[in-house]
Amino acid sequence: MEVGSSIPVAALRATRRENRARARHLRSRRIRAVLAGGLVLGVGFTMTLAAWTDQELASSTVQAGTFSVSSRTVQTDPFASHGAGNPATLQLNATGLYPGVSRAAWIQVQTSGSLGGTVTLTNVSASAPGAADQALMNALTAVVVQVAQPSACTPTTTSATMQPSPLTTVPTGTQLPPAALQGGGANTVTYCVVLTLPSTATTAAQGGTVAPTWTFTGTTG
Repeated sequence: MEVGSSIPVAALRATRRENRARARHLRSRRIRAVLAGGLVLGVGFTMTLAAWTDQELASSTVQAGTFSVSSRTVQTDPFASHGAGNPATLQLNATGLYPGVSRAAWIQVQTSGSLGGTVTLTNVSASAPGAADQALMNALTAVVVQVAQPSACTPTTTSATMQPSPLTTVPTGTQLPPAALQGGGANTVTYCVVLTLPSTATTAAQGGTVAPTWTFTGTTG
């Protein structure tokens, strides 16, 4: 130790070691800070990439079509809806019937909505409350035929696939296939109903009254 020095050599060396340690610690902290900054920059970079996007959009209007059918039984009448409680009147002129006589009437059906489909006879019902009414209903036969036009519907109109059957019998699809209907009323399907009181009808049917209803169902889809 030099003469007059107040700091021992050992203390100086300790101080230097401590200074070097502090310097290393400071460098370490700086390195960690730089690394942390790099990580933050990396995250920021990733987020920046995610923000670099572009999109193409497409939209459309979806609207369902409409399907309904209407009918008429008189050529001068407009087509109209005839549902439950408001059936069209089939012009059979079937009063005063006697054994062996037939009556015929037609009904035309078309669409009144935008969609096309098919139409077919799906049900025949009849009201016959009294005994004579029931006897008349049991005796009556009917044939339903698709014809080209109303003038083709006469009491002698027949069907190659269907013979006269009991009044409330519904023809099969083979006997009376579903008829095609075009949307918007573009075509018309004409059905001819031929009603007959056979010569074999019993006298119990005299004075009887029957109110039959034919149901033609339109279907689409």
